[in-house]
Amino acid sequence: MNDDARNKSKLSQGTELAENWSVWRQGDDGNRFVMAEGLSEAAARQMVAEFEARGHKQLYQASRMR
Repeated sequence: MNDDARNKSKLSQGTELAENWSVWRQGDDGNRFVMAEGLSEAAARQMVAEFEARGHKQLYQASRMR
């Protein structure tokens, strides 16, 4: 594998990790479900902040996907 191929592989792995976040919602009944996935960390945290600002009783969480 040449240097260009290695760098491209590292770049794609970094992109996958950067866009490997999900946003979860947990309702009053304790049920959880994924609202969005494949997000960057910043986008996931922003989405959580927007939903929390609405004053809903549900719990919102940004999590790194495995």
